[in-house]
Amino acid sequence: MRHRTWVAFTGLIWLVLGSFLLYKGLHLIAEGTLREDSLCFRLRNTLGDAQQAGTILIAVGLFLGFLKGRFVLSKTVYRVSMRISKLPSPVSFSQVYALSYWILIGSMIVLGISLRFLPIPIDLRGLIDVAVGSALLNGSMLYFRFAKSLAVTS
Repeated sequence: MRHRTWVAFTGLIWLVLGSFLLYKGLHLIAEGTLREDSLCFRLRNTLGDAQQAGTILIAVGLFLGFLKGRFVLSKTVYRVSMRISKLPSPVSFSQVYALSYWILIGSMIVLGISLRFLPIPIDLRGLIDVAVGSALLNGSMLYFRFAKSLAVTS
């Protein structure tokens, strides 16, 4: 495949995973507004009610995800995209991703799985999923922009 296709494919993977995590996180926060052992329930007196607390958790998660996507994952997107663009054509799958990229992906998977076994409130897990999901969505848009710029320069 061509360089532009690989960069866009990587963006598509991040888009799908980010959408899944965002959906899952929103569902967990919504469920947390109904449970007495949740953070939303504990914050209901301070913030009005559990639904208001859930809305604030979603906003915080989206904001943290935006920051992570823009300032942390953007470096990864740039590094991976530049690496792909410098590979000789045609590019095969085994050439596309460096070991450091696989380590990043593996560590994110391990973190996500470990959250299931830690004794944290369900809506706090949802906050983390919303943050990571929105960061991945932000990163996917950066991949698509880079792929578009490759199309212009090709």
